[in-house]
Amino acid sequence: MYKIVEDILVAKSLNGNPLGDEYKRKIIRIENYVNSNTPVFIGLPGFFGSGNSFLNKSYTSFDFLDVLKQLEDQYSYIIILPDTMTKFGGNQFVDSTAIGNYKSFIALDLVNYIHELYGDRDIYLFGKSSGGFGSISIVMDYPDTFRGFIDISGDSYFPYCYMPDFVTAYMVMKDNTLDSFIEKYREEFIHSQDELTAYNVVAMAASYSPNGTKIELPFSLDTGEIIEDIWNKWLKFDPVRRLIDETEKLRGKKIILQTGNRDEYKINIGMNIIHKILERNKIEHYYREYPSGHFNINYFYIDSFPEILKMYK
Repeated sequence: MYKIVEDILVAKSLNGNPLGDEYKRKIIRIENYVNSNTPVFIGLPGFFGSGNSFLNKSYTSFDFLDVLKQLEDQYSYIIILPDTMTKFGGNQFVDSTAIGNYKSFIALDLVNYIHELYGDRDIYLFGKSSGGFGSISIVMDYPDTFRGFIDISGDSYFPYCYMPDFVTAYMVMKDNTLDSFIEKYREEFIHSQDELTAYNVVAMAASYSPNGTKIELPFSLDTGEIIEDIWNKWLKFDPVRRLIDETEKLRGKKIILQTGNRDEYKINIGMNIIHKILERNKIEHYYREYPSGHFNINYFYIDSFPEILKMYK
């Protein structure tokens, strides 16, 4: 049976981050029949989640603990779940002057921690939504560090997955300054769905278009019109855009792409575009669409983890 261990990692990359978030981070390690060949998987949570979120028990749908139970008698694995929470309520796993160096935290601090504990092993990233985006993005930035990734409905094709939320964010914030909205949001304990959407857009701007410690929104709070120069900063992070020039970074990697064909954020469109780009460039990968939306899709892992773990049996 798998064993769960908690540890603390002093993350040099997060020390002095602009939000004053804790740089001593809890790390959850899940070990199952570890041997000299056991691969390591780093789990990146979706936005509004952290490492602990993977272990939340659901009584209405298949959860990650159910995944572990399905796998434990068949495979050897090490799963690392880092605390990546920020004052923005989540993470996109980029290095941002407005949030902190969370890409470096994963690719440098956490990877060094893993090597010190377990020696030289194959390391994979996995996650859904923001975690899926972080997985493919970090592997492209550090192709020599990671063996591959599982990207489940990761943020992609930004014009479809983000732009529709700009209207909601504008309507929520248009009578405020950006700073006053952030302050008010953080002071209150209950938020409407529209306020959550607006705050998520602000967090994305803090990730993709920071200006020092300040945040530049991709639309005007006066009129709502798109500010092209700032929007273009976002697009530089879009995996679909990045793959046009960076496809070769993924050649030889173990790539798992999964999505629901009814995704509420239309991320299935971006995932399919990524699949087509890889297919055109003859980059080997696993791609599957499921009759699902964006939520309650932990069951996808029952297909994706074995695709990797069977190589180590």
